[in-house]
Amino acid sequence: MTIRFEALSEKHRRPVIDIFNYYVENSTAAYRAEPVDYGFYDNFLEDAKDYPGYAMIDQDDTVVGFCTLEAFMPIKTFSAAAEATYFIHTAYTGKGIGKKALDRLEEDAGRMGIGKIVVNVSDDNDRSIGFHRRNGFTEYGRLGRVGLKLGKSFGIVYMEKTLRRETS
Repeated sequence: MTIRFEALSEKHRRPVIDIFNYYVENSTAAYRAEPVDYGFYDNFLEDAKDYPGYAMIDQDDTVVGFCTLEAFMPIKTFSAAAEATYFIHTAYTGKGIGKKALDRLEEDAGRMGIGKIVVNVSDDNDRSIGFHRRNGFTEYGRLGRVGLKLGKSFGIVYMEKTLRRETS
């Protein structure tokens, strides 16, 4: 599937929030308990101010997902690490779009001097955990049963991928 990446902008507000809200309402992949309004998109734009953030567009000009990098911790000491986030429209999962998003974010991270990407994944999201393992991430921690959503308890798996070796 051909995908192009467009920097997040105002024209992506509705489709990005609609994709995000699907995961809010139907899974533990997005941690929020209630759908967000379209004003929440400003948070994604703010994250993309100093880091890359993209809408992923298919050949029919449909937004099929979005991805961002953001500060791992918003202090200079940790500028060599970034957190990745991506959500793919449910009708487009399993088609390689997540891999394209990760590849793009890794390329951008490399250009920015970022040597480590981290993600956090709901521990009941086996597909995402497997995806990250297949793409070079290793687990570095867990918080068990810290969330309650959709009538069930869940934890968080923290994963990391080193893009380049840190020098001392």
